[in-house]
Amino acid sequence: MLNKILTKLQEKYKNSSLFQEGGFLAPDTQEEVKKIKLPIIKLMCTPFNQILDHAKVFFILTIPAAAIISLFSDIIGFNYLCIYPQIDKTMINCSNSVWGYMLYCLIKIFVIGYVGLKWSEIIYGESSLSRETLKKFDKKYINFCLFILGFYMLNMTPFLSAWLLYMRTPNPNWQIELIFFSFASLGFILPFLLLRIYAILGFVLRGQKIPSLKNVWQKTSGNMVPILFSVMIIFIMSLFIFGNLYSNFKPLISDIRFYTKFISEFIYTIFVQFIFLVFLNNINLQYQIFYESSTEDKK
Repeated sequence: MLNKILTKLQEKYKNSSLFQEGGFLAPDTQEEVKKIKLPIIKLMCTPFNQILDHAKVFFILTIPAAAIISLFSDIIGFNYLCIYPQIDKTMINCSNSVWGYMLYCLIKIFVIGYVGLKWSEIIYGESSLSRETLKKFDKKYINFCLFILGFYMLNMTPFLSAWLLYMRTPNPNWQIELIFFSFASLGFILPFLLLRIYAILGFVLRGQKIPSLKNVWQKTSGNMVPILFSVMIIFIMSLFIFGNLYSNFKPLISDIRFYTKFISEFIYTIFVQFIFLVFLNNINLQYQIFYESSTEDKK
């Protein structure tokens, strides 16, 4: 509406520099982004159904990846069984090295990133499940892994904020304290804001030019509730799965052997990949609805 008013004013005062192109009051000539509503039920159910419908692809991709991660986790010292506080450290290699953990995370991101890329190419792209597809590495793989790493670090901001608030020495000046608290608390909000822009991963997975953040933000406008609800379902499923794994693997710590270390990490990694691919399905579905459907409408 405001743009229409400015357009009429521009027609009336076309000689004024304020209303000419590039002027402060020049109407926005960009095409208005079409508002699309996400189907909440579809967004909540389809990501899980895709795993069930393509179980063969899921296991072909995730089993070798889980085996690789399981071997590296034991070598570096971050096996799943190390999370139990009562573990006998003489029976298993458990490291406290920050650099070792960073290396472990990088290996995990690049291995699971490969799984995510190939899954998207096969399920949502035009590639088939073949040796040629699995052996192909290109720039998309590196970009996708780097984006995963970036989003992973950004989602760690709540822990950074909690650490800053815990370690701080309260300032007697309430105004300074309020400013610090407000600034530090932004980290708790950031993961929720990121939910609105995850659709850009759909472009990264397809090797396409990433649109501006403004475009993605406008596309997802009015869809925070279905996005949030769908992610909550994934989060609740994660709590259920990993809570059960923690309880079921606890008896293994009394008699640790190589195969128990390998199997526990292997099963844990399979479920990590399951949750990751469900979340990736959610993102691919958003991409299809927001961008592929709008492209088809223009044809």
